[in-house]
Amino acid sequence: MATDKTGHAGMGSEQHKPTILIVEDHPMISIMLADMIEQLLNHSEIIVVDNLEKARGLKAMPEVVIADLDLPDSKGVGTINAFSLMFPDCTKMICSGVLDKSLAREAEAAGYFYVNKASTYPELLRALQVLLVQAGVLDIAPRSTEKTANEYHSNIYAPGSDKPLTWKQVEIMRKTAEGLSAKEVAREMDISPDTVRGHIKEIFLRLGAKNKGQAVEIFVRAERQARLLDS
Repeated sequence: MATDKTGHAGMGSEQHKPTILIVEDHPMISIMLADMIEQLLNHSEIIVVDNLEKARGLKAMPEVVIADLDLPDSKGVGTINAFSLMFPDCTKMICSGVLDKSLAREAEAAGYFYVNKASTYPELLRALQVLLVQAGVLDIAPRSTEKTANEYHSNIYAPGSDKPLTWKQVEIMRKTAEGLSAKEVAREMDISPDTVRGHIKEIFLRLGAKNKGQAVEIFVRAERQARLLDS
């Protein structure tokens, strides 16, 4: 069954939301792609399906299709040809972990954008930006797509945020996710409980969370995405 996700803040006409179809059988990848698209283009309808047959059953024609090359019911060139026939007029991208230059050339010859799943966060986000601009659903440059880690800041962001957690905040959240209290975190990190609570307040702001449970959920998801992109 298709999963629909709709962004909150709009751009352009309020009467039309561009439809973005993601065909990906790996839940972490589809979540990551949907979050990136929402960061770039909030005013949209994102439909996620996990195989070719479900994509074939869609009634509406999407403006953009992003598909994995290897699906449960379609592989390689077969996937490229199938989506070319199903969606001849929309803008399409293959997002694949298959490192095959001949398949990449096949996709590009068929009019697809082609991006490797192992690309860095900025590279993947930039590729999606170009895709949406080419499709005519994004006509303004979004805020900076540079999402890199450095000595002080990590590469862990909440979806749509430009402010990453610091490495200390990452450590606090990892321990919090393990079930430790603020006092226990403080003891393990050799800092005061008040310092931990102060960090947690800032973490809530950076993650857009209203409580500890929500913060842990957002953090775990964001950390998984960062690890996936770094792998």
